[in-house]
Amino acid sequence: MTVPTVTKLHQIGVAWNWQYDIDFIRLLDQAFHKAGLDSYLIGLHNLAQTTGEVERGERQFRWFLDRASDEDAHFLKLNQLLTAKGTHILNAHDHYLRASDKAEIHSDLVTSGLDLPATRIVLAYDREPQLSPAVLEPFAKPFIVKPAKGSGGRGVLTGAKTLDEVNQVRAKHHAQRFLIQQKIEPQILGDRRAWFRVYYVGGTAIPCWWDDRTHRYIVVDPQDSRGINFAELDRIIRVIAGIAKLDFFSAEVALDTRGRYVVIDYVNTPCDMRLQSKYANAVPDRLVQQIVAALTGYLKVQMPSPNGSGG
Repeated sequence: MTVPTVTKLHQIGVAWNWQYDIDFIRLLDQAFHKAGLDSYLIGLHNLAQTTGEVERGERQFRWFLDRASDEDAHFLKLNQLLTAKGTHILNAHDHYLRASDKAEIHSDLVTSGLDLPATRIVLAYDREPQLSPAVLEPFAKPFIVKPAKGSGGRGVLTGAKTLDEVNQVRAKHHAQRFLIQQKIEPQILGDRRAWFRVYYVGGTAIPCWWDDRTHRYIVVDPQDSRGINFAELDRIIRVIAGIAKLDFFSAEVALDTRGRYVVIDYVNTPCDMRLQSKYANAVPDRLVQQIVAALTGYLKVQMPSPNGSGG
């Protein structure tokens, strides 16, 4: 006699594998439960078991937040399984892959009318080891050199001046295309550089100060927000979201000396959600709470209502 499969259906699954994510995951899980949402956390300790249960139809999820497969391919199998079974994925993997490649989405951002630094995209070192000096002719010195993929500043030169420097960093990341960009100098508003990180969280735009030199985040308070065009920051992040097709990411935007809001770093995801109360260069606790609330509210709206409507 065959025993019928009993399926456990969760509203939200969250996968994570970075030890510094633990505070954010706990806050998120607590917020979900307070909002009446059933969540299930997946880490290294239960990944194999959960993947097997999903394969056998014993466990299902309506929505899934993946903060692990970008660094660990073992989590990618679960992501792909859930996608095939119709789970809604926050930051669907195919969209994530395209959006996380700066060279891939650069032309769409330009076409959209957003202001970007003057940029030249060059082939990977494997395909073109030595660039022509003519590549650098449009750029004043110093200029920025950054790999098309990656985060956390890895492989980025912020004060490059010579072709040798460009080729050396390309050789270290030899399989990647690179962007050469004009360095943007921001205005000074009060005593701060007008450089912002803007989060997009399920349709909500949340800006904060972000110093490109110190990498320090500061919450934008009403008393120090004069001179900031919040409507423009909101518009910019929504345009990027429409192109990237992502639900949760951040972008860097600087107000330059010509009065333009220039998009510096197009898409950053997964977002660093460490608490500033524990790590000086991390995200202010109040901002993390805002992001948690926005994610919770977004997912709450997506869930089917008792009459069967909803996401």
